[in-house]
Amino acid sequence: MMKRIILLFIFLFPIVTFSQVTNEGKPLSWKIESKNTPTIILPEFDIKQIQAEDSANNSKGEAPWRFGFEHQVNINIQTHGQWTNLDDGSRFWLLNVKSENAKTMNFVFDEFYIPEGGKLYFYNANKTDLLGAYTHSQNRQDMLFGSWLIDGDDIFIYYYEPVDKIGEGKLHISKAVHGYRSVSEFNKEAKALNDSGACNLDVDCSIGSDFDTFKDDLKKSVALIVVGGSGFCTGALVNNTSHDGTPYFLTANHCLGSSVGNWAFRFNWRSPNPQCATGNNSTDGTFNQTVSGANLIANNGDSDFGLLEITAPLPSSWDLVWAGWDRSSTPANFSVGIHHPSGDIMKVCRDNDQPTTSIQSGAQVWFLDEWEIGVTEPGSSGSPLFNQDGRIIGQLFGGAAACAGTVNNQQFDYYGRFDVSWDNGSSPSTRLKEWLDPNNTGEIVIDQFPPKQVFNNDARLIVSNLPAEVCGEDIQPTFEVQNNGSNPLTSINFSYQINTDTPVNISWNGSLLTGETAVLGSPIISLNEGNNVLSASITSPNSVADEFTGNNNVTRNINKTLSYNTTLVNLTLITDDFGDETTWIFEDENGTVIDQGGPYANNITINESFAVNSNLCYSFTIFDSFGDGLCCGFGQGSYSLSTSNGTLIFNGAEFTSQETTNISITDNLNLVEFTENDFSIYPNPTTNLINIRTKFESLEYQIFDITGKPLLKTKANSINLSGFSSGIYLLSISNAKGQKVTKKIIKE
Repeated sequence: MMKRIILLFIFLFPIVTFSQVTNEGKPLSWKIESKNTPTIILPEFDIKQIQAEDSANNSKGEAPWRFGFEHQVNINIQTHGQWTNLDDGSRFWLLNVKSENAKTMNFVFDEFYIPEGGKLYFYNANKTDLLGAYTHSQNRQDMLFGSWLIDGDDIFIYYYEPVDKIGEGKLHISKAVHGYRSVSEFNKEAKALNDSGACNLDVDCSIGSDFDTFKDDLKKSVALIVVGGSGFCTGALVNNTSHDGTPYFLTANHCLGSSVGNWAFRFNWRSPNPQCATGNNSTDGTFNQTVSGANLIANNGDSDFGLLEITAPLPSSWDLVWAGWDRSSTPANFSVGIHHPSGDIMKVCRDNDQPTTSIQSGAQVWFLDEWEIGVTEPGSSGSPLFNQDGRIIGQLFGGAAACAGTVNNQQFDYYGRFDVSWDNGSSPSTRLKEWLDPNNTGEIVIDQFPPKQVFNNDARLIVSNLPAEVCGEDIQPTFEVQNNGSNPLTSINFSYQINTDTPVNISWNGSLLTGETAVLGSPIISLNEGNNVLSASITSPNSVADEFTGNNNVTRNINKTLSYNTTLVNLTLITDDFGDETTWIFEDENGTVIDQGGPYANNITINESFAVNSNLCYSFTIFDSFGDGLCCGFGQGSYSLSTSNGTLIFNGAEFTSQETTNISITDNLNLVEFTENDFSIYPNPTTNLINIRTKFESLEYQIFDITGKPLLKTKANSINLSGFSSGIYLLSISNAKGQKVTKKIIKE
C-alpha cells in the first residue's frame, strides 16, 4: 500500500525585531512563542516497502541498521525560514520542520559554515530535547555536517549570527530524516530505548573479574554512529604509537557507503541502571556526548575495516579512552565485544573460546563460533573485538548471532582481523600501519591512551545476582570486593541499604593481591511492592582513603511485581493499521505458554481471558514485528490487562518491538498478607533470648549472619542466641504459602 503523499512548503520571510534576551545555553527563541514560524511539512512514505527492505538488510548483518527514511530536501537559510533582527544588530533564523509520527528527526547538511560567534541549535516543539550549540568548531573544508537525533516529529532549527558576521553563515540542508524506529524514547523507560534482544547485557554488567577492570576503561572508547543520516553502526577510538590522542576511529568498511563528513558520533551512552540479560528495560543514560564530522583515512574490504579521523574537537571533560591494539596473529584466549546493537544503549558480550581464522564474504576474519555471554546484532557493525589483555584484534563484519529470549541462539559472528588490516593493503589508504605507527616503531602491541592508571589503594565493589524485577520473593545479591590497587588489600568498610532502611555496615579483613576478589556477603533482603532502591558502598581500603572512588558505589533499582487477587486476567487489544505485525504470548513463571495470539486484521478489537492460579507469577508480552508498536504512527491501537473484577493491571500502546508486563497472583482463598508490622521481636537488642510475638501460626524462623550464611532454623517462637557472637543478624519469617519477611536483630 502506497500511503498518500503530501508535500507542503510554507515560505514566509518577514523581518521582525525585539530586544536581546539572556542566553544561558539555549537559543533565544526558547522562551518565545513560535506558532507563526515558517513551517515545512514533509511527505508520508511507503512504510511497508521500508519494512521489507529492512528485513532483507538485517538478515545479512552486513549493512548499517537503518532507523530512518531520508527525505531529499532543499532548505537554505537564504530562501526558507524567518530572520529576526535584534537590538544590538545581531540576528537569528528560525525554521519549523514537521514529519508526522516521526519518533526522531535529524538533518544532513551539504553546505555548513558557521562564522565565529555563530550558533546552531535544534529542539522539539515541546522543548524536551535540545541539541547545541553547534559553533564554528564544527566547520569542515568540505562543508558537510550531520546532526544527532532530536526526539519527536515537530522540530525547530535555530541559527544565531553576531553583528560583525552578518551574511557570513552558510547552511543548506539536503536531507531531513524521519526516524521510524528510535534509538531512544526520552522521558520514559520504553523498549524503544531497548530495541536490542533480551539476552544482551548492558556494558556495566559484570562479565568476569578477569576483564571488568579493562571494560571500565574501554567502554569510554566506543561510540554509536549515525551513518549517512539514517543508519547505525558502532566503532571505537584507537590509539597510535605516538600516544598523542589523535582522534582515529576504527569501524567497518561496510558501514562507509557515502561520505563520512556528515557522520555523527555519540560517546558514553550507557545505562546508570544496567540490565544483565533479564529482558527488562534499561534506564536511559544521562550523557549526550555527540560530535559530527570525520575524514576517511584508510579502508579495505579484505578485512572490512574503515579508519576515520574525527574532525570535531573531543572535549577532555568527556573522559574518553583510545583503545590499544594487538596486530599479532595470535588467537585471543577469550574475546569481548562492546557495541550498540540495533542502535541501543551500550552492551557487552563475551566468548570464552579462542577465535579461529576464516574467510567470510571475501574478507579475512576472526570466526567466533558462539557467544557465552550476550550477542551482537545489526547496528553492532564496526564494533571492536578485544582480546584478554583489553586490546583490539578486530571489528565486527557480520554473523548470525541473535537473542532467543534471554539466551542467545548459539550462532556465530565474525570480525575483520586487525592483523590483516595492518599491512595487507598496497598503500597507506588501504592499511593501518602508517597511521597507527607513524614513527615506524614496529610495535606489535600497545595499550590504551591515556594509560590505565594504577593506584596504591583502590578497591572495587562488585554486585551480582541482582535481578531488575522479582515476583514476590526476597533477593539475595552477592557483594564482592576486588583489589584494583598495587598494595595488598587487607581491610575494607562495606555498607548497603535498601530504600530508606537503616544501613547495614560490615568490616571486612583478609588479604587480596592485585586483581583478586573476596565475597563480602550474600544477605537476604525483603522488598516492598513496586520500585526499590538498593545502594551499596565500600570505603577506607587498608584504613586509608581510596585513591579512586569511581568504582566504590553501586545503586540499583529493583521492581517487585505488583500482586493481584484474581482468578482471571482479561486482555483487550485494539490493532492499528498493520494488525499483521501484532502477536502476543501469556506465560507462567516456568515458561509454560498459557495462551497466545495474532497476527490480526487491521483496526479490530480482540478480547481474551486467561485463567490463573494463586501464588504464581505470569508475564504478558506483546510483539510488533516492524518495531513501531500499536500507536501512534499508523493507527491508534492499544491494549490493556485487567482482573476479573475490572481492576486495571496495565495499559499500553507506544512501544517498539515488544513490551512485557509481569503479574503476581495472590492466594484466591482469603490468604491474609503479612508484613513486618505483624511481628514484634523482643528484646531487640538482646544478650541471649529473643521472642517473636505474632497472630500467625505454623511459621518457620531462620537466622542468617550479615553475609547471608544460614545459622539456625526453628519453628519455636523463642530463640536462644547465647552461642552467637555479638553483631547484627537477619531473622527470616516464612509460612507454608511462601510469604516471607525479614527482620534485623542485634546480639549484644
